[in-house]
Amino acid sequence: MLPPVILILAVLGSIFFGIAAPTEAAGVGALAATLLAVGYRRLDWHVLKGTAMSTVRTSGMVLLIGAMAFAFVGVFMRANCDEVVTNALLAAPGGKWGAFGIVMLICFLLGFLIDWLGIIFIMVPIVTPIAAKVGFDPLWFAMMICVNLQMSFMTPPFAYALFYIKGAADPKLGLTTANIITGMVPYVFIIVLALALCIAFPQIILWLPSKML
Repeated sequence: MLPPVILILAVLGSIFFGIAAPTEAAGVGALAATLLAVGYRRLDWHVLKGTAMSTVRTSGMVLLIGAMAFAFVGVFMRANCDEVVTNALLAAPGGKWGAFGIVMLICFLLGFLIDWLGIIFIMVPIVTPIAAKVGFDPLWFAMMICVNLQMSFMTPPFAYALFYIKGAADPKLGLTTANIITGMVPYVFIIVLALALCIAFPQIILWLPSKML
């Protein structure tokens, strides 16, 4: 457990103590991972090459998704569709909580069809102004979306956790995709419970950031 703890402390600790911004903290984490590989004598040319290639592939995917989402949102807002969405949500029954429920439901349904990065790039520019208008704490609202998006990892067809587990499982176990989907269902309800707790007790999200101010 020591290497993961060191990585967590390197990333979150640098943010908490004001040493690095979140983007810079990623670099701190990369440096810590490199030093750990050196310390455990695992750093060689093969590992370095594999890490570099994986970074290029992931960065390329993220930049492509970001570019396409940026183009979509730009056209969407240029056509004043954001005002239509804002007015519709503000007119939702139940006031601000009705609007919140609709946003959470949309994020959940998008998780079945779209990669979580795409959801963030598309949804955040549209719903962030709405959260401010109805009086929600911006940090709390953003984290609620992030918690909600955890379900996108477990809801097919875009269920990354499904493919991770299927690839990591020992073939001798004979696990089928249906077995894994059935096993993931309780965890979806656990995330729903986490959302409910964060709604009832906002300090679950806000307590630690409040200590950083």
